[in-house]
Amino acid sequence: MYNMNNLEKIAINVRESFDQLWSFKLRGKDTIEISTPYSTTTSKFVSIYVTERGGKYIVSDGGLLNSEAYESEIDYENQCLLKILYHFEAYYEVKRTEDKQGIKHYYKTTTKANLIPNMVYEMAQFVSMCASAATVQFEDAKEIEERNTFRTKANTYIGSNLKEYNPIFQASLDRDEYRSVRFSALIERRNRLSLVSFVTGSNPSNFRNCIARTNMNFEIAASSKYKDHIDNKLVLVNNTADGFEYNQISKQLFILEEHTGQEAIFWTEREKLVAILK
Repeated sequence: MYNMNNLEKIAINVRESFDQLWSFKLRGKDTIEISTPYSTTTSKFVSIYVTERGGKYIVSDGGLLNSEAYESEIDYENQCLLKILYHFEAYYEVKRTEDKQGIKHYYKTTTKANLIPNMVYEMAQFVSMCASAATVQFEDAKEIEERNTFRTKANTYIGSNLKEYNPIFQASLDRDEYRSVRFSALIERRNRLSLVSFVTGSNPSNFRNCIARTNMNFEIAASSKYKDHIDNKLVLVNNTADGFEYNQISKQLFILEEHTGQEAIFWTEREKLVAILK
């Protein structure tokens, strides 16, 4: 009679313990939530959703990655993080869409049920790595706080004063060819576009870097297939920030204004922005 050695017993115990970490819950009539053993560096287990619709299976993250359910914020203005995110999207062949609330959903699709286990594995790996990467501090904490604080104030101001135009925040020029060309706010009216970028920084150097990124995005937009549909290229400058020193950023702002064809608007004069967009 064959007796297992200790290593074989350990291996079986590992497999059985791992299996017990899977759980399932029905979500409506056509979706099941799969809680996986894969976790993030924030100690959250990854959930994946499988939906059957019209003869097709959709394996998605359920919007949890973008909604900070894993206690990690995907900062779509952080170029270092975006490179990592786009790498994982390409490697795992993950697609992305956005719902009416602006929450991004990552997903894969198939018509073959036998491919679903592999897709669940790949999606769980994708979410785990992206959520974990988002916790890495690529920038100075003071700079992140400055940018996030100003973005929240500016978003609230624009959202409350221009809500009838349904502004889209942190928007890409499109979801395919120009998805890395992002603007703080995008407003579309009768097939015409208004692009808004926020400029701020915790010190003059970061202010200049922000202006340079903004300038590049506007230049790309001006040479894109959307160029004939753009009415406004607006810059909202946080002149109340600690890092705002006009004499140290004036040359960069002047170049930016030359490229946009419109004067930069200071935060203390933000009503000018609303007047233009209305």
